Amino acid sequence: MDRLRDGVQTLSRNANPLGKLVDYLQEDVDSMLRELDRWTLESKQHQRELEREKKSMGDLDLDNLSQQMLEMEEAIEEQLSKICVVKANIILNEERIQKLVSTAK
Repeated sequence: MDRLRDGVQTLSRNANPLGKLVDYLQEDVDSMLRELDRWTLESKQHQRELEREKKSMGDLDLDNLSQQMLEMEEAIEEQLSKICVVKANIILNEERIQKLVSTAK
């Protein structure tokens, strides 16, 4: 009976931090999704600005604007790549949590 009680207490002590970790992970995912939305919106705004400038300037400075657009697209891709890395880390952490929980049983 004491072993069972000790086992339940150990499981409870380990489950509480894991629960908090899962909460923090969800907050991080939500934050990353908001950031992705912000970057997507900013990209669309810049695309619209670029189109307006193209119309107003004609072909005068098109090469410069094209270069700026490429740089912005690269920055967006870099951010999306970082988001993918963070998501992969979250998945790995979730697997570790599941392993810890299963070994605690």
